[in-house]
Amino acid sequence: MLMALFAALVVVAVLACFSSASAVTVKEAKQHLSQKQEELNAAYAEYAKFQDELNVLAERQNAAEVKMARLEETINKVENEIAQAEHDLDILRGRVAQRLVALYKQSCSAVPAYLEVLFEANDIASVLDRLSTLSRTADLDQDLFAQVTAYLEKTKEREAELEAKKQEQAEVMAELQALQAETAEKFKAAAGEYTRLKDQVVKLREEVRKAEQAAAEAAARAAAIRRHQAASNAKGGVVQSGSFVFPVDGPHSFTDTWGAPRSGGRTHKGTDILAPRGTPVVACASGVILRTNPIDTGLGGITIWLRGKNGYDYYYAHLDGIAPGIKAGVSVRAGQLIGWVGDTGNAKGCYHLHFEIHPGGGAAVNPYATLKAYD
Repeated sequence: MLMALFAALVVVAVLACFSSASAVTVKEAKQHLSQKQEELNAAYAEYAKFQDELNVLAERQNAAEVKMARLEETINKVENEIAQAEHDLDILRGRVAQRLVALYKQSCSAVPAYLEVLFEANDIASVLDRLSTLSRTADLDQDLFAQVTAYLEKTKEREAELEAKKQEQAEVMAELQALQAETAEKFKAAAGEYTRLKDQVVKLREEVRKAEQAAAEAAARAAAIRRHQAASNAKGGVVQSGSFVFPVDGPHSFTDTWGAPRSGGRTHKGTDILAPRGTPVVACASGVILRTNPIDTGLGGITIWLRGKNGYDYYYAHLDGIAPGIKAGVSVRAGQLIGWVGDTGNAKGCYHLHFEIHPGGGAAVNPYATLKAYD
């Protein structure tokens, strides 16, 4: 009897020690997870600050491009007005020439034409009436000459305005070129910092994943203890990330330029991700290549269309080149190299990836929020 009681007490003591040890393990696992999560959040904040500094360049460049587009629209309008004024002036010149010829012919007659008109009248009332007619004719001549003078003055004003706008356009172009040079220099200087921050975030993500796994395992062990103490069981779940990879694998900057004015009266239908020439461009989702344009033609230049298994189509434009083996019908995995950042098409001198998202292969939607979430 005593032996049985002793054995029971030993079992209770062992379970108590086991329970206490497990509780400490769970606590330590949670503390470790919390610490790693804080470190990851700090790394995210540091990366976000770094990215915001680079994104200022994208904001400034977009502002300059908007200014250029508006200047181009104004210049086109003034040029059209000048052309129309020249056309109207040509018509007036013809009328003036005809009038001068008529006056010249009148001056060559033996008696001036206006005197003949006056003296043909039989009474003073008729003379006065004809004199009034001649006065109106002179007024018409004066109006004609006044119209010519007004057109000439207006054309001169428009030409001055056009010259001023072209000068402003040259200044904005110089600003754009300076911004592009500054962007290239900052990207070059930021390459090492970008790699460090990216590696830090990737490393901490893995550490958080391991900490979550350790916490889950500790919780499972604690649950096993609780099953001895009570017939209950609780299991945690695993949340997985979405199926999207940021398409530019290198230092970059971008901002929300959806709907911004562009040349030719267009509006922007994607996000421009600024990056140095030759920066790797990767598949943002697993899927199949729909089509490619390996030749620098059109607005987009060298382009790729990717259809993801997730039901979205993706458009990559202004590429410097397409990776070997990437062509229509080829399957790719998320994160696989498919090309490099360039300035083909209408992006000469402005190295960036123009990126679009087309849900279900339909119209483009603003990709900024998706890019921001997965950057």
